[in-house]
Amino acid sequence: MSRILLIQLKRIGDFILTAPAAQALHEAMPGAELVMLVPSGVADLARCLAPVQRVIPYTAGRVNLETWASTIAGEWAACLDFTGTDRSALIAQLSRAKRRIGYSKFTRGLRSMAFTETCDASVRELHTVDFHLALVGTLLGHEVRASEKSPFSIPDGTTASAREKLAESGVGEHEPYAILHIGTAREEKFWPDERWAEVARHLHDHQHLKIVLTGSGDGLEKPHLDHLRSLLHVPYADLTGKLPLTELAAVIRDCRVIAGVDSMAMHLASLFAKPQVALFGPTNPYQWRARHPQARVLTPFSENPVQTFAPKMKKGSMADIPTARVTTSLDSLIG
Repeated sequence: MSRILLIQLKRIGDFILTAPAAQALHEAMPGAELVMLVPSGVADLARCLAPVQRVIPYTAGRVNLETWASTIAGEWAACLDFTGTDRSALIAQLSRAKRRIGYSKFTRGLRSMAFTETCDASVRELHTVDFHLALVGTLLGHEVRASEKSPFSIPDGTTASAREKLAESGVGEHEPYAILHIGTAREEKFWPDERWAEVARHLHDHQHLKIVLTGSGDGLEKPHLDHLRSLLHVPYADLTGKLPLTELAAVIRDCRVIAGVDSMAMHLASLFAKPQVALFGPTNPYQWRARHPQARVLTPFSENPVQTFAPKMKKGSMADIPTARVTTSLDSLIG
């Protein structure tokens, strides 16, 4: 059996959007053993990837002797570096895989010595999913497309734990709920808190959905969440800071609809093809949006959900997206 090492050491969102590449590789080479090297913080979620047989965790700032030993030991047929850093290039080189493939953009200078071949895909000209699929295409020798099947398979125990936390927060066993995931890693990507409160009231009063708040509950999110809680006058379940990534995936998978800004939660929702409304301002939806039919993308410059996307799109303020545009888009998905 061929063993293939997949290296993705970037942020959670980047890992999630690498998952379709792993699924495509598995479908093209069902007999291969896929091993994925990921940050320790996403290792449990990576273990939910159906096409991946083994996960190797990496903890930044530590020696990681077991990690290095696992990547060096044995024979690898191929190594795909989705990360593009000095560290990932070194790991690729030390793997001694017969074929070591990285992106041309990230393999200049000394890094180039780590790879036997490179992929010329452009991160700016492609959707992030397609950018990662291109690396798989270089290995296979032909273009590959994302599968319609979700690459994630959430264990029953994880689903039960997530369901229990929903119940403890006031969500009935069969009660439909809408997720509001307002958090992000950059302040300029937040949408005004009072508008999220208006969206929550609309979903409760007009769509009869229970509101579920998700997020880390700390960092930049904390003051926004504190403010939002003070503004909410409808029943809601607060799961912020209570869900590991695997349980967040289960909660997202089972929701009726999700609304949020450009964030890893929306990327995760996209891989379950969940109805979603995603708000973009300072980031380009061309590279990061969900592409399934039940996704609505809103920007400051279009009165309706955006239909046409380009590598270069005008950026704007999140505050210029009105509440009515969000609620109308949600209504169109819920019916």
